[in-house]
Amino acid sequence: MTLISTPSSRFTATDRLRPMVVALVTALAGFLLTAYVAGNQASAVRERERAAVAAEAGQVRARLESEINSAAHLSLGLVSFIAANPDFDRAAFTRVAERMLTYGRHVRNVSAAPDNIIRYVYPLAGNEAVLNVRYADMPAQRASIERMIATRRFVLAGPVDLVQGGIGLINRFPVFLPATEGRPEQYWGLVSVVLRFDSLLAASGLTSRNDGIRYAVRGRDGLGAEGAAIHGDERLFERNPVLLEVVLPDQARWQLAAVPARGWRSGFQDTQVLVLTLAGAALSLAIAALLYLRQQHVQRLQARDSQLSLAASVIDSLNEAIMVTDDADRVVTVNPAFSALTGVSERDALGRAAAAVTGCPYAEDARGVFLGRVAEDGLWRGEVEDRRLDGERYPKLLSIYPVRDVAGGVSHYVHSFSDISEQKAAERQIHHLAHHDMLTGLPNRFSLQQRMEQAMSHARRHGTLLAALMIDMDHFKDINDTLGHHIGDALLIEVGKRLQRCVRQSDVVARLGGDEFVVLVTDMVTTLTAAAVAEKIVTALSAPYAIDAYQLHSTPSVGIGVFPADGETVDDLLRNVDSAMYHAKATGRNNYQFFDRSMSASASERLALQSSLHQAIAHKQFVLHYQPQIETGSGRLVGVEVLVRWLHPERGLVPPNKFIPIAEESDLIIRLGEWILQEACHQLSLWHSMGLDLRVAVNLSARQLRSKNLLRQVKDVLLKYDLKPGQLELEITESVAMEDADNTLRMLAQLRELGVELAIDDFGTGYSSLSHLKLMPLHRLKIDRSFVKDIETDPDDAAICAATISLAHNLGLSVVAEGVETQAQFAFLGNLGCECAQGFLFSRPLPAAELEAWMQARGQLAQSSLSAMPGNSTSV
Repeated sequence: MTLISTPSSRFTATDRLRPMVVALVTALAGFLLTAYVAGNQASAVRERERAAVAAEAGQVRARLESEINSAAHLSLGLVSFIAANPDFDRAAFTRVAERMLTYGRHVRNVSAAPDNIIRYVYPLAGNEAVLNVRYADMPAQRASIERMIATRRFVLAGPVDLVQGGIGLINRFPVFLPATEGRPEQYWGLVSVVLRFDSLLAASGLTSRNDGIRYAVRGRDGLGAEGAAIHGDERLFERNPVLLEVVLPDQARWQLAAVPARGWRSGFQDTQVLVLTLAGAALSLAIAALLYLRQQHVQRLQARDSQLSLAASVIDSLNEAIMVTDDADRVVTVNPAFSALTGVSERDALGRAAAAVTGCPYAEDARGVFLGRVAEDGLWRGEVEDRRLDGERYPKLLSIYPVRDVAGGVSHYVHSFSDISEQKAAERQIHHLAHHDMLTGLPNRFSLQQRMEQAMSHARRHGTLLAALMIDMDHFKDINDTLGHHIGDALLIEVGKRLQRCVRQSDVVARLGGDEFVVLVTDMVTTLTAAAVAEKIVTALSAPYAIDAYQLHSTPSVGIGVFPADGETVDDLLRNVDSAMYHAKATGRNNYQFFDRSMSASASERLALQSSLHQAIAHKQFVLHYQPQIETGSGRLVGVEVLVRWLHPERGLVPPNKFIPIAEESDLIIRLGEWILQEACHQLSLWHSMGLDLRVAVNLSARQLRSKNLLRQVKDVLLKYDLKPGQLELEITESVAMEDADNTLRMLAQLRELGVELAIDDFGTGYSSLSHLKLMPLHRLKIDRSFVKDIETDPDDAAICAATISLAHNLGLSVVAEGVETQAQFAFLGNLGCECAQGFLFSRPLPAAELEAWMQARGQLAQSSLSAMPGNSTSV
């Protein structure tokens, strides 16, 4: 082993990059300096090239100005002649013009145009086409003529395409006759001198020069940079040319552009600049390389100097205790962490045998063999029990590894260890958490499994009985959902404490999860012991719970199974106990039931229904039936109550009392209830479109009433199916109405604001508080069928019905009687003032299509209305 890391690993990433960064910065500075010097030299080369081009272009400009100006001055003689002899004849004009052509080498022809009509041309040959031309009829030249007259100055026109053919540059001069006695100055006409444009360009050198320069000229009609191109490629003006102004007579201007034929050379195309750039770059790289090597050398020296210091301090800085021994196992150094952990100072440890200073995994006589094996394997690691100097014992995790010298032999051994007391405590805590419920501290399912297996083995050996009691707290989910999980958790903790007080210390109380607990009663001789414990549990858990500011009530349903009769394995016994517990719930809750074999079949059927119920909602296996509600005074159909039926693909029609309790134990009832509400309102809207004035009554479960989405769902269906106030009625039972009465009142008030009518169903079977009942925003009470059944023969039932109807009327509520099966019952209830009745006297609950046929038979639905419906079927 090597105690100290290699020098390169001791440097940070920044340190390792420093030589490269210094070299790069130096190279970059050299490159920038080289670029600056080379750039200046390149600029000088470009300036010299532009100066040479400008000098050549200047000569061209001078010749161009000279040729045009000499022609213009020659033309002034003809102007003066006409001004002095306005009545000249053709012979006189010919003599003057002939002389002009003799001296003007670029003159093509001369013309005079009195009143702007060309009357005189010399030479006439080849120019006959211009005679009698009116300038007023030449749109291309009209603007320059007008400018000439307005400014009374020379005007340069063109180059233009001549009427007589070819391209010419025209110098036009206005002629004004001087004023005489009795006659003011007047405009006579104009004189035009046409110059050969190609001859003029050739004379200036623009077309014949071979100096490697391309030229272009713009400024048609003497407009300078504003005029169009008249010679060369006008794109030269966009290539950074040398620009020179060509000054013509009377402020006319051309612009001359000059660019090297091969384009402007880059300064770096110059040999001198290129050599300077390459030399500067090479020098910069050489200096950067030298600095890089220098920096690396300096770093190696720094690493070597710091290695000794690091080796001395690394052991002192470790949190683990370090003890280094020589090959004879004598201590040569320890770090401060060693002294802090063991209580032994460095002075007391040096020179002593390792085993005499701290706990070692070998005896003194076996030291050589052990260290030899460490040297061969390279490492030993394990847990060792040790004792501090003050006598306190502690566990430590010890590692021993050899340190080799240059020759490869073992020179030292390093003992590295740390106190793992906290780790051991954490392991014990993790073990506890793995076997106990985090909320109650009771054994969990995993621990229960082990303890039941142990208890079963004990019972087999000693011939005793073992009872498993499964406890489920009734309506716990309602408390949890309504008051919050913190209240539910506090209730479960209290349940766990009460269960522990009900059993012996040798018995086991465990929590499976949620509100389910299991109690194991061991070493029983008779099942009466289990019954006694169950009786104590029912009594203890039924007592009120004071949780925060709430006085809570929750009762237990207890299932009991006995080993070995009710199951010889843990899984079999718990499964059967679970069946017994559900049987206790089915028989009214707050009781205990011993398992018998018939419960197993019932539990299996329950599980199968629960599994199928999930699929039934998804696959739309439910159908709605509707039971008519008849007005007692008129016998008229005024409403229907919605009842759901499950059309199972294998079991056929499953009655509600089989699947509704299962759905109510989970959130399935909310999904089912939402579907019922949607389908019932859809069917009601179809009946309304047929002209039927009905209301539909839909039952709400406790879970639906507490659902945060109920108001939204009701609003949606009212809007979707355009239902008016009073057309939808929601029914809740007495027991639901009394649960969490304050929240129920708020929800009912909000539903009534939406225009929904509200009814208490099965009135008289629960434990209504009249003080709460009168506060509820109800519209009607529904008398349970159990009071209607014997109303004709049982005076008590008759009295109850009469009292209920009277109470409802005093509270401003109407009454619906359920379960009416005879005409006598119907008449009796009508005499008592009951507004509506429903029951088999009128009809059993029917699918929508059959109910429509029933209504048609009663004359409340015309055949035409029925046949007009889409598909003639309204069943869902």
